[in-house]
Amino acid sequence: MTAKIRVGQGFDIHRFVEASDNNRKLILGGVHFVNERGLIGHSDADVIAHAVAEAV
Repeated sequence: MTAKIRVGQGFDIHRFVEASDNNRKLILGGVHFVNERGLIGHSDADVIAHAVAEAV
């Protein structure tokens, strides 16, 4: 029996919002970090989840 290994690579990047803009949440890997500056993006800006989805 031979093992089939697949490797994927994903990339995503978002800037942090300005300190005065507290309307965005910081979500990384589906985990919401309370009292942290959020990331700019059209969606939730979850760079970990987006990079994993791209790699798959």
